[in-house]
Amino acid sequence: MAHPIPVHLFSMDSDLFWAVPTTTGGLKAYYQEYGLHRQNYDIELVHYRDQHKLSEWQSTWRKTLLPRWQQALKAGQTPVVGFSMYTWNAAEFLELIHEIKQACPGVFCIAGGPHVQQAEDYLFDDPIDAIVLGEGEQTFADLLDGLYTQHWQHTTGIAYLNNNDIVKTKTRERRKWLDELPSALDVVQLTDAKGKPLYDSISYETSRGCPYKCAFCEWGTGAIGGKMYQFSMPRIERDWRKIVAAGIKDIWLADSNFGALKEDVEKAKLICELKKETGLPSTFATSWSKKHSPKVQEIVLLLNQNKLLPHYQLALQTLTPLALELSNRKNMAANKFEPIAQSMAEQGIPIAAELIWGLPGDNLPEFERNLDQLLRTFPSLNIFAYTLLPGTEFYEKREEYQIQTIPVAGYGKAKGEYVVASHTFDREQGLQGYMLITAHMLFAHGHILPLTLRYLAFQKSVVTGPILRQLLQSVANHYAAKTSGLNPSSPLSVYENRAALFLEILKKPDSLYDLLFAEMQHLQQSYSEFSQDLLGKIEKLMTLDKALAPRWGERQTQKIDFDFNAAALKYALDRLELPSEEHFTETQQQLEIITPGGVGSILHDPDGGAWLRGEIQTQEEQSQLVQNQNIAVIEITGEITEERTAKSAERVIPPTLPKELVPKELGPKELVNKELALNQPASA
Repeated sequence: MAHPIPVHLFSMDSDLFWAVPTTTGGLKAYYQEYGLHRQNYDIELVHYRDQHKLSEWQSTWRKTLLPRWQQALKAGQTPVVGFSMYTWNAAEFLELIHEIKQACPGVFCIAGGPHVQQAEDYLFDDPIDAIVLGEGEQTFADLLDGLYTQHWQHTTGIAYLNNNDIVKTKTRERRKWLDELPSALDVVQLTDAKGKPLYDSISYETSRGCPYKCAFCEWGTGAIGGKMYQFSMPRIERDWRKIVAAGIKDIWLADSNFGALKEDVEKAKLICELKKETGLPSTFATSWSKKHSPKVQEIVLLLNQNKLLPHYQLALQTLTPLALELSNRKNMAANKFEPIAQSMAEQGIPIAAELIWGLPGDNLPEFERNLDQLLRTFPSLNIFAYTLLPGTEFYEKREEYQIQTIPVAGYGKAKGEYVVASHTFDREQGLQGYMLITAHMLFAHGHILPLTLRYLAFQKSVVTGPILRQLLQSVANHYAAKTSGLNPSSPLSVYENRAALFLEILKKPDSLYDLLFAEMQHLQQSYSEFSQDLLGKIEKLMTLDKALAPRWGERQTQKIDFDFNAAALKYALDRLELPSEEHFTETQQQLEIITPGGVGSILHDPDGGAWLRGEIQTQEEQSQLVQNQNIAVIEITGEITEERTAKSAERVIPPTLPKELVPKELGPKELVNKELALNQPASA
């Protein structure tokens, strides 16, 4: 009796996540359920944690898998390899495909996933036999059945080469009834022999599709765009209970618009119920609905109350009218999102806005003015560099919009391309945009100058963006010799080496802040709008930022003297309020600052700087230091749980004043609601 035909399905996580291989697991589950020749195939999942694990495997596969494939070929069979291709793994997998096909040309190679939907970019250059276009489960099953009968070219929903011409078969219609798809969890082992979880997290889809047609995104314009379809609640509950029973800590949805469907409220209630019953998941994340509807607000509040909301992202992406128009987007008006942000911030909900630099239709001066508006509106802000991706509208219109790109360093076309110019901004603006992104990551996300930057954003006389870029340039010049690979004259080099730079500059905080203030003094001399009074306030704000910045080493407690009302100043800015002149008036105040430490051991990237920031440990009598009875001092212990230190960095922050610190004139103890605790701090 012949051995089953070997099929190996490859997947790889990004460097930051270790998740269940649900994509390839779904392919295997589908074929085992519906395949016509399932008894003749042996499907194995090959899942890598990261590039390092893939490299380890590459050193051994010729001794393990290659003999199996060669044996199958000798028996008249066609062994199969399949690759789930995403931006973060495409370069490595293309290299592996070349390696496999060179050693064993008879292996049939299938590629699918969002990164290869522009099939003509790959079939001519890479030894891929068939590319799956659109949803993959049934197409993959039909390919295996077609290979068995030697009629695979008739498979719906594929692209392949025939005599050096690309053939695209009939488009496969999207599946409407998702419960017809068997669960990947039926075939993927989740725990080891001792019952411990094999994975940290899972990316799980409760729905498919996206009704929006954003020109920079493949989600709505690709083969699975359009109407949203979803799995049933019994199916979702069965899978989620299996996930938490296995001890997997984090559930991250792969939905495009969570909160858009009426059933999403029920899903949120289920995840909160599981949290109460089992303590898991630790975190729950998703891509939110583009509309901040009452339904979305209900879900956000529910998740936040159950400590399951790491962040709520308001995906604005751009505020520039032309960029919005070309991107096929419409944002809510500022007079709508500003009160939303203010209200959620006051309730302790970790709301954040998203911006993308580099979209056609944008330009740097307008982008920087938009940045100031959002810095003074949202507790947190994320700026992303626009990477041109295959299968998007902008990718197809790159010539029309004069889009100029350079490959993501070290990866070539497989990883996407940095956009550095378009018809509305030149290359110099494009590159300076990367300096702006990097500066925001270091000084805001890295919690080096969050209060200073927010205060500057409130000043109508200055624009924060150019100041940020100049501060970063000064830092890059000063620390270039100590930061391996950093070229301070190249904005992209600074961007790509931001993590190493962040770690280096925090080794000696005194030197860093002296350098930053010296640059502020230089800027004050260069800009007529930059008054001496503003410089004096910035000096005080930088003193406070320095006291609260992340630190190398162990947890430490310091008593620091200030000559202004530092506690009230911080509280006002945390509440997105413009501090009054009284906050800067000379007065003596000593505060106890607790800093967790952990830079270089726990924290390796500025994106997590706010997690390890210092916090004011306020004693009961220190509430008397607040001069205005309407201003209260917030107490945040800054303690880090052992579990969070190891992985999730979960901090609990009271969103309202602790009862022991509520001045009598502010009202009753009911002002305090410790049940509404955050698990992510706000940052500029």
